[in-house]
Amino acid sequence: TETNMALKFKFDAWFDEQLVEVIKQLPDKFTSHEFILAFAQKHQALYIDLLYSYREKDPFEIAHGRLAKHLNDFSELIVYDGEVLSSDIFRRSNKCASWRKK
Repeated sequence: TETNMALKFKFDAWFDEQLVEVIKQLPDKFTSHEFILAFAQKHQALYIDLLYSYREKDPFEIAHGRLAKHLNDFSELIVYDGEVLSSDIFRRSNKCASWRKK
């Protein structure tokens, strides 16, 4: 059994290609929340698979946290641009990262 919950869903090269396509469709400045919503809309079945893999506890929080953190791995495309106040998928206001395309 996997003890590390962060690895329940594999972020492989194919998955990264899907995320790059989402990044390319976003405006020059965007937030992690905007990225997550765009991903969920463009890749609905994949998004459901991701959520389902974390169904035991806080699936949205964990899946969204992984997606948001994973944006750091696309430094050839985007650069971290500080924190902003933003509404999450449940319209709760909280801080998230802002990103700028290179």
